[in-house]
Amino acid sequence: MANKLTTFQIYSLMLVLLLGTSILFGTPKLVEDVWLVQIVTVVPALLLFLFYTAFVSSESPKGLYALLISAWGSVLGKTFVLCYTVYFLYIAARNVRDMLELVMTTLLRATPQEIVVVLFVLIIAYATYGGMLTLGRLSEVVIGLIILFFIAIAALLYMSGSLELQRMFPFLSKGIVPIIKTSMANSLWFPYGEMIVFLVLCSRMGGKKSFRKAGVWAVISAGLILTLSDLLQIWTMGMAYKKFSTFPLLDAARLINVLDFINRMDALVAFITIFGVFLKCAVFLYAGAKGVSVVFRRASRTYIYPLALLIGAMSLIVTQNFAEHSEEGLHFVIYFLHIPFQFVLPLLTGALLWIRSNRKRGNANEPI
Repeated sequence: MANKLTTFQIYSLMLVLLLGTSILFGTPKLVEDVWLVQIVTVVPALLLFLFYTAFVSSESPKGLYALLISAWGSVLGKTFVLCYTVYFLYIAARNVRDMLELVMTTLLRATPQEIVVVLFVLIIAYATYGGMLTLGRLSEVVIGLIILFFIAIAALLYMSGSLELQRMFPFLSKGIVPIIKTSMANSLWFPYGEMIVFLVLCSRMGGKKSFRKAGVWAVISAGLILTLSDLLQIWTMGMAYKKFSTFPLLDAARLINVLDFINRMDALVAFITIFGVFLKCAVFLYAGAKGVSVVFRRASRTYIYPLALLIGAMSLIVTQNFAEHSEEGLHFVIYFLHIPFQFVLPLLTGALLWIRSNRKRGNANEPI
């Protein structure tokens, strides 16, 4: 078990991936009671993750790529592996773009964005090159920093007198149906559906029990933190302002003012995002490199730096501006990428493997 991640490291990796940029943007502002969306989403998110664990553990400990090839054959299976590789790299590129927009807004306004992106993806590649054990140990530190900075923002907002609980009312003004629709159509797939990337890495996750236990607690923890994040934004700014804010947590942090001494704590939000995106992109880069390795049969480390630079390039050209980037994430990415890759294809693959397994069992039981 020396080369396996501990349960806490698995939990930390999963929680960082779930928080990532979602803690910055909050719940999509499609309904009034956005904070309730995260609470409602926890239940289908748990079911989706349990489906993932059953999908892998029922057939093979080797993970998603091996199961795709086993179910669909060598040619079609490797085609799907390559599709997942592109999908994982695209998600990483979108997260780098999110981080870039925030950093260029708050910290490095005069720095060319190309320099920021290249340096960032090279650091990601360096961490990824160390392997999953390195990322697991790093996740313990990163999740601690993210939670520490988040608690600091909440405490400073309270000390500033910026929190007004009545801003969350009226409660359920349009009923529960819009909340359930938003949960199933948007919040389930981002960020919870992205946990499918861990199916690629499950052979390093310390066994079925540790994998499942860590994932369940990560989903519950992420739901609570994201709910609290939405509530902080609403208590600080009100629903009307939050609805039209690009970075609502950042705007909330800008209202911090303790005795005219501690104020403008934008950097805390930037650090939360940078640390989260850094580790999240490293996980997706590692999974992408594994996919290319399966298809072209060379060591995955060979592809890490080239793929990291590809992620950087994609982050710059994926959309022309941030408004287009956000709109694409709410509609095109969810319906044409997330749902097919996170649910439809895994479901079809699992069904095909189950049918073949039953046929083999039936043939074995036939009398000679």
